[in-house]
Amino acid sequence: MRPGMRAEIRRMMLVGAAFTLAGWSVGFFMEFILIGAIGYLIWMFIVAGRVFQWIDRGMRGIPPDIDGVWGEITDTLNRQRRRHRRAQEKMRGTIKRVTRVTEVLDEGLVILTNDRNLDWWNSSAKRLLSLRTSDRGTSVLNLIRDPDFVDYINSEDFSGSVKLRSVNHDDILLEFSASYFGAKREVVLLIEDVSDVNHLQRLRTEFVGNVSHELRTPLTVMRGYIETLQDIPGGSELQQKAFGQMSDQVVRMQSLADDLILLSRLEESDQSPEQENFNLAELLNSLVSEAQSLGNGLHIFHLACGVKEIMGNEKDIHSVLSNILFNAVKHNPRGAEINLSVTRRHQGVMISIKDDGVGIDSFDIPRLTERFYRGDNSRNSQTGGSGLGLAIAKHGLNKAGGTLTIRSRLGQGATFDCWLPQAEE
Repeated sequence: MRPGMRAEIRRMMLVGAAFTLAGWSVGFFMEFILIGAIGYLIWMFIVAGRVFQWIDRGMRGIPPDIDGVWGEITDTLNRQRRRHRRAQEKMRGTIKRVTRVTEVLDEGLVILTNDRNLDWWNSSAKRLLSLRTSDRGTSVLNLIRDPDFVDYINSEDFSGSVKLRSVNHDDILLEFSASYFGAKREVVLLIEDVSDVNHLQRLRTEFVGNVSHELRTPLTVMRGYIETLQDIPGGSELQQKAFGQMSDQVVRMQSLADDLILLSRLEESDQSPEQENFNLAELLNSLVSEAQSLGNGLHIFHLACGVKEIMGNEKDIHSVLSNILFNAVKHNPRGAEINLSVTRRHQGVMISIKDDGVGIDSFDIPRLTERFYRGDNSRNSQTGGSGLGLAIAKHGLNKAGGTLTIRSRLGQGATFDCWLPQAEE
């Protein structure tokens, strides 16, 4: 039993015993017992009133100096108050620390309620979005009305990010990424100024494109002279071998320059390519014929085209599919069975190119679409590829709003899934 309860019971017993003896001595036993009980209740109400006065004052200061049950209650409340105050101070310190951390971030941080209203933001977000105090509680869609942002912020999974020009400064490019948090599914929106990075990427793309264009003329001249020298009679076998190797390298450099120009064009353009209806079956049949010639009859092709016509840019899709298909031939020089299938899937068209060849190490798959990345130097040295084919394929699909998925294991072939969005029929 708690000390306060024991003290209160002792007090009650003492009061009861005193009034019982007094009543017994004067002959008014029940009357004295009733008087004692009423007196004890009055005293209890007075003590309770003092306790509640202290509680109503916010439990500030020293609690009333009483003992018994009410004394233990006030001591317990006082300890709870001190613990609560320490927790509050700790929480305030944590909040101040987090606030200081978010204030020094270069990225803008915005907290949105589950109905997409502005709740809190840091100084970087205030600067990037020109926010004002009066904007708190308003919908973020009232400030950013771009359709791409509206679709993104209203999505369920927040996959990827969205890049938009600043509403107030056209020369600033902002990247928005969001995620849910908390039981109320509030949204944290991260805003980053990627103008400098985008500018550097554009400069790099323009530089590579310009250099590739400038290489075309000297390479064409060199190729012409080499072919002329090869046709001169009387040359030795060593000369012919040298001219042949020089010609092969010039052709390879011309192919590399053409791939760089194409990749630069895909990266440089911000606009979606022109869309048109074209016959996908005819395009695939033409590519298979080219691939058969490239493979010298060592490869077996199977084509199942369940969709005849699609909407897209035929030139870009030709580049995408030809690079993937020709890679399947080049990287399996001993032959392989290659299956091409076209099906409708997820409000679009899935074009799968699958082979049962040497396969790809899972370590290399995430980097296959990088420029000049070569997963297996020995195979690439034999094929003489530029290392740009899959980068072109990825950028071509991204430009069309599609995706490229690569699945493979060493010795078990590889599958390249190209998905293109299509309007529902």
